[in-house]
Amino acid sequence: MIPQNPDDLHVLAGEFVLGVLDEPDAREVAEALATNIELHRAVTFWEEHLHPLSVLVSPALPPAGTWEAIEARIAKPAPPPVAPRFWENVVPWRWSTAGFAVAAAGLALWILLMPAPEPSLVAVLHPPQQDQPSWIATAGRSGVVVRAVTAATPRNDRAFELWAIAPGATRPRSLGVIPASGELRLGTVPPDLRDGATLAISIEPPGGSPTQQPTGPVVFVGSVKPV
Repeated sequence: MIPQNPDDLHVLAGEFVLGVLDEPDAREVAEALATNIELHRAVTFWEEHLHPLSVLVSPALPPAGTWEAIEARIAKPAPPPVAPRFWENVVPWRWSTAGFAVAAAGLALWILLMPAPEPSLVAVLHPPQQDQPSWIATAGRSGVVVRAVTAATPRNDRAFELWAIAPGATRPRSLGVIPASGELRLGTVPPDLRDGATLAISIEPPGGSPTQQPTGPVVFVGSVKPV
C-alpha cells in the first residue's frame, strides 16, 4: 500500500529507484506512478539524485539466446482479426478522448493552483570513500525517518547510532540508537538537521555512546539536502 505520510513516501520512492523493493511492492509503485503526483515527484527526485551512481555500474551482456528468443516471438504469426467490439467504435472513443483531455486539463490546473508543500530534507548515507547507497533519511513536518536499504548490521554486542553535524559545527549531536529493525523514527526534526548538515552512523555499545560523542568507527555518512 502506498503510504500517505510524505516522509514514508519519499523513503519508498528511494527504495524503488534503488531497486531494493520486492517484486509485488515494486509493481504497486510502478502502477501508482501514473496517478499519484507526490509519488511521481519523489521518484523523479531520487532518479535525478542517484543518477550519478549509474556510472559506477559496469555494462552487462544479456544471457546467451536472448535475441534469438525475441526474434522467435516476433516471427510468430499474428492472431486472426476479430470483429470490432462496441467500445472500439470511433464515436465512443471520440467522447472518451475528450473526457481524458478535460481530466488532464483539470489535473494540470490543480497542480498549478495547489499550494507548494513545505520543504523536506533528504540524505543518502553511504560508506566513507564509497558511493554505494546504504541508508535513506527523510525529514519533514511529520518528523524524521531513517531506513536501511542494505543488509549491513553491526555485531551482536554493538549497535548503530545516528549523528547529525550542523553546518559549521565541530561536534556531532546524537539522534539516537538505530533499532535492530534498521529503521529509526523521530517525531520532530532536531535543529541540527537542516540543509547542509551531515548525517553519520557509527558503531557503538548497545545503549549508545557513553560520552555523547562517537566512540566507534563511522561507517556511513551523507549530506542533507532539500527536496
